[in-house]
Amino acid sequence: MLNHKSQPDAVLEPEQQYAVVLLNEQQLSQFMHKPGIRQVNRGYSVPDVHMRYLRLKKQTAAAAAVLLVLGVGSFLYFMAPQPAMASMFAWKELPEAPTLDTGASFSVTIQTTDSSDGAGIAANRVRTLGFPAFTRVSPGRHQLHQAMVGPYASLDEAERMQRRLARSGFPTARIFVDESLRNAPRNEVENELAEGNPNILLIGAPDRLSLVFELPLEPRQVKSRRVENLLDLDVGPMSTKIQPQQWSAPDSVHLVERVSIEGVQASETGEFLRAHVTLPEFARANVRAEGRRVYVDLTWPLVASDAVAPPAVSAGADPAQARAQAPVSRAVPVEDARQDAPATENYHEQLRGVLERLAATKPFLTSAAQSGSPDVLRALDDTLSTLESTLRSLRAPAASADQHQMLLAAVRTARKATDVSYSGDRAAQAREAFVLYDAAVNAGSLITHPAQ
Repeated sequence: MLNHKSQPDAVLEPEQQYAVVLLNEQQLSQFMHKPGIRQVNRGYSVPDVHMRYLRLKKQTAAAAAVLLVLGVGSFLYFMAPQPAMASMFAWKELPEAPTLDTGASFSVTIQTTDSSDGAGIAANRVRTLGFPAFTRVSPGRHQLHQAMVGPYASLDEAERMQRRLARSGFPTARIFVDESLRNAPRNEVENELAEGNPNILLIGAPDRLSLVFELPLEPRQVKSRRVENLLDLDVGPMSTKIQPQQWSAPDSVHLVERVSIEGVQASETGEFLRAHVTLPEFARANVRAEGRRVYVDLTWPLVASDAVAPPAVSAGADPAQARAQAPVSRAVPVEDARQDAPATENYHEQLRGVLERLAATKPFLTSAAQSGSPDVLRALDDTLSTLESTLRSLRAPAASADQHQMLLAAVRTARKATDVSYSGDRAAQAREAFVLYDAAVNAGSLITHPAQ
C-alpha cells in the first residue's frame, strides 16, 4: 500500500502508456459496424398466437360496441320527437325566451283633487258608464289624488275615450302619457314575431301594468281563467293559424313573469288563441276587450281594486230583482274574526323574527352582490333559504295574504342574486328584492307594525 511518501515499484515508459476512450452504445455500434436495433411491438409476442387472438377479439368487440352506440343514437335522433330529444341532449333545449316589446301608455285624467274620496267618487261614476277607471296618488311633496281611465296602447284610443268622457260630463279630461317602460332592459335573444301571431305589448301606467294583445280582427269571444299564478286566455276565433311562441318580461318588471301563446281548435268555431300568462300570486289581474285589442291589467295588492259597477236597471225592470242579480261582497262575521284573532297574533309573532332577519341581511346582500364572493353568496343563500322555508310554513291571515306573497317574492328574488351560478346583474336583482320587501312591509298595519 502506498502512502504519500512511498514511491511506486515500477514506472511505465512513455512508449508503454495507453489512452482510454469512453464510448456510448450508439457510438460503439457505429464503431463495430452493427446494424441498429429495430423496435418490436411490445403488445404481444409474434410467436404467441393465443395472445394475438385475444387482442384481436378485444379490438373487434370494442369496434362493434361503438357501431352499436352510433346506430342506436342515429335511430333516436331521427325517430324520437323533438321534445324528447330536447330533454336528452343539452344542445337541443329551447333557447331563452325573448323580452316582451314595451312602449308608452295613454290614459285619460278625469279629475284631480286633494282628497282620495273625491277621486274615488269620480272613478266610480265613470265605471257605471262601463269605462276602465282607476285612481292614483301623484308623486311629489304635495300629493294629489287623480281619477283616470285606461290605460291604452295607442293615442287614438285615448283620444276617442277623451271625446266620450267630454260628452258624458267630463269636459276637462286630459290625456296622460306614461313612458316608464319604453326603455326597459332587454335580453340578447332576438324577438321575431311568427307569421300570423298577434303582436304583444307591455305598457306601464300609474301603479299598474297592462299586457296588450293586438289582433287583426275584433274577437267575438274572450274567456279568462286563473289558477294561482297562471292566467289563461282564450280569444277568438282567429283568422290566421297561431304558431307557438313565448316571451319573458324585462328584469325590472315584477307583475308579470312570462307569456306564451298557442293555437287551439274549438269545436265548430275555428281556431282560438290561447295565451298563458305567468304572474306572481299576489298580482291582481283584470281582462278587458277594446276593439281589436285585449288588455290584461295587472295591479299590486296594495292598490285599491277597481270596483265592479252594478248592472244598469232598464226601464220597466224590477229594482229588487236587479239588486238581487248584482254581485254580493262577502263579509267576515264578527264571531269568525274573533276566533281568528289568536291565529293572527301568532302569525305576527313568527313574522316579526323573519322581518328582523331580512332587515339585518339587506346590507350584506348589497355587499355580496357587488363583490361576488362565492363563499359569502353561499352563506347568504343558506340564510335566505331558511327564511323562505319559514315563510312558506306560516299561514297568513286573509287580510295579509297578498303582502305575504310579496314578501315571499322578495326572498326568491334575493336568492336569485345569491345564486353562485347566476350570470346576470346581481346588484339589480338585489335592488328588486329591496323594492318588493319595502312594498310588502309598507302595505298595511298588519305587517308594517307586527311588534305593536
